[in-house]
Amino acid sequence: MIDFEKKNVNPYGKKTGDCVVRALSLALSRDYYDVYRELFDISLATGYIVNDKHVEEKFMARHGFIKHKQPKKPNGKKYLIAEIDKLCKEKVIVISCAHHLTAVINGTLIDSWDCRGKCISNYYTLE
Repeated sequence: MIDFEKKNVNPYGKKTGDCVVRALSLALSRDYYDVYRELFDISLATGYIVNDKHVEEKFMARHGFIKHKQPKKPNGKKYLIAEIDKLCKEKVIVISCAHHLTAVINGTLIDSWDCRGKCISNYYTLE
C-alpha cells in the first residue's frame, strides 16, 4: 500500500475544484500558476473548460505522460488508488478517479485529502 502526504499546493491554501492543477504541478514539479496558465491556453484553443478531460489529457500528452486504461484484477474487481504500487513502480503517476485527479510520487500519494480508498479510472505514467 502506498503512503499518503497531506499537502495543498494551491497558493492560497484554498479547498476548491483545482485538483487538475494541483496534481499536474506536483507531478511535474512546476509552479501552480505556470500549469494553470498552460491549461488555460489549451482551454482557449480547444473550447473545453480548464478542468475538462480533453484539456488535461492534451496537457499530459505534451509533457510525456502515457495513458493506461482502467486496470482490473483477475476477478474483475477494480484497483484502489492505494494499490497502484501493485500495477507499476513508476516514480511519477497521475491517477484519475471519480471527479478527481491526484499524483503519486515515489510511492506516496500527495494531495489535499486522502483518496487512497477510491477506485482507479485511468492512470498516467511519466516517461
